[in-house]
Amino acid sequence: ANRDGAAVAKALEALRVAARGSDNLLPVMKDALRAKATLGEVSDALRDVFGVYRPS
Repeated sequence: ANRDGAAVAKALEALRVAARGSDNLLPVMKDALRAKATLGEVSDALRDVFGVYRPS
């Protein structure tokens, strides 16, 4: 698959920034996916900010 790695990295960083704030994440996630980020990359970016849920 052809994709612009720089555009993907920029979109994923924008997602991390949005996740640290109070913005709606859906539009930023859609932008990352349109840039051809994988679902795994999007999930990793969110885990970077929120961590992994561990039920107690």
